[in-house]
Amino acid sequence: MNEAYDSIYPDFLSSGLETLARLDMQHELPALFAALEHFRHDLHAQDSAKTILTVSQSYIGGLNLFSQTGFWLVSTQDLNFELALATAGADEDLQKRVDEQVKAGRFAFALRQSGPVYFLCGPENSSSRGVLHSLAISSQVIGMFCGILRREVGPAQAVAFNLLSTLLGMSADAVATLRRTRQLTSEIEALQNLLPICAWCHKVRNDSGYWYQIEKYITAHSNTKITHGICPDCEKNFLKTRA
Repeated sequence: MNEAYDSIYPDFLSSGLETLARLDMQHELPALFAALEHFRHDLHAQDSAKTILTVSQSYIGGLNLFSQTGFWLVSTQDLNFELALATAGADEDLQKRVDEQVKAGRFAFALRQSGPVYFLCGPENSSSRGVLHSLAISSQVIGMFCGILRREVGPAQAVAFNLLSTLLGMSADAVATLRRTRQLTSEIEALQNLLPICAWCHKVRNDSGYWYQIEKYITAHSNTKITHGICPDCEKNFLKTRA
């Protein structure tokens, strides 16, 4: 799917939470469950970590909690946290906030939690707050979410934060599943490229278990035509045996 993501279902979360604050909660639960099911489907329809996070960002926007959001993923090469997606124009500001929390030790603390960890954005008397929330499955950390809270606090905020944890958990699972699938695919391709050759007679085994002379195998599986010659080492050995 394209990075430009469009769906009606993120709005369901927003409208559902607003209605929960005014009406009987039981009437809105089916709509919320439907939105979560569509979220899960949308996540696993993606073919890259970035598009998975794009879907996640869209649904989290429906919670009406944050003015800015960003996702950091653990690099599979050096295990560092790298900014993978952020609200347009907010990447530098969010990176600065995260760097501050790394120095304060709150980032490491948030990695060990299963829920949101709050921090102040600015001086102690500032009313602006941010949230760190780990992206994790079981004991494996996939990354970190950071969001800057809106100044207004909605009456259904407690429900919204529960949904946030659910959305981020599903996002982490989708990214981990994609990475495992790619790793397995790479391993299978590597195994398919292995060519079993007998160490004694140099015959080649095909996929059905039959052994062929290497010349016949190469001719059957490629456009290569085999010609014969003698290498210098074999020529020396041959001449020694003739002497």
